[in-house]
Amino acid sequence: MNITIPTQPDPVPVMSIFDWIIIHQHLGRDFNWNLTWDEYKAGFGSIDENFWLGLEKMHLLTSSQPYRLRVELQQVVTELWFSAEYWSFKIGDELNDKYRLEVSGYSGDAGDALQYGGDRYGNGAFGSYYHNGMMFTTYDQDNDNSLINCAAPRGGGWWFNFCNECCLTCYYKKHLWKLLPGEKKRITVSRMMIKPQ
Repeated sequence: MNITIPTQPDPVPVMSIFDWIIIHQHLGRDFNWNLTWDEYKAGFGSIDENFWLGLEKMHLLTSSQPYRLRVELQQVVTELWFSAEYWSFKIGDELNDKYRLEVSGYSGDAGDALQYGGDRYGNGAFGSYYHNGMMFTTYDQDNDNSLINCAAPRGGGWWFNFCNECCLTCYYKKHLWKLLPGEKKRITVSRMMIKPQ
């Protein structure tokens, strides 16, 4: 199907599942997600394979009307599927917000990794892995809170903090959603989908 992006002259082809528009899809381990800021801004990949719609398009869509977010994940070890839904999903602009992530209203069985505010390692660092409210970081544009660039060693751009509780664009060993049940948190397939509220 094609969707119209506000202020964009041409329709954009996307995949849709039950009216959910796929804005990100990570299949397996072979695709190189360690791309530049400009590539994450514009979008890349193929809509029926590994795919990123583009931060600018996400911003234009989610600032034009309220959107929901659904995340679907397949765990590597169990091959089971899990999901996380957020009633509200918005991406800020590039100039002022560096495509800041805003989510709220979690439900699902995957765990709320985008808003995890806990102290994972018992060192008092509450909220260090909170992704909500974070700006986007790539290996060539560091906007995270860490002393290092979180994107470079993880092989993909993301809304990193110090660094991450989840990453759906990282290379396969760091392709994680750390609140999944069980000890193994790696995922083999992930997708992010949006639809109007």
